[in-house]
Amino acid sequence: MTTFLAIAENFKFEFIDFVCEAKGVLEQIDGKFLMTEVLLSPTLTIAPDADKEKAERILQKSEVACLISNSIKSKVTLTTNIIYKNG
Repeated sequence: MTTFLAIAENFKFEFIDFVCEAKGVLEQIDGKFLMTEVLLSPTLTIAPDADKEKAERILQKSEVACLISNSIKSKVTLTTNIIYKNG
């Protein structure tokens, strides 16, 4: 979320709300339990006149730049959801 907020601010992108649900896949490999995948599902709420393509680009850039995602060995899968709503 911190990465998204920083990138959105840098792009001067206004939004109404941002929530991100995270789930993990735990598997037993070679007798050890390992978190093998992290599933991120951000939901971004924007105004009806906002640029949806720009919003999607910012979400994608956030995934690429995320310090936590880049620090783990697990696969990270991002499924974005953009909602239009009057402020």
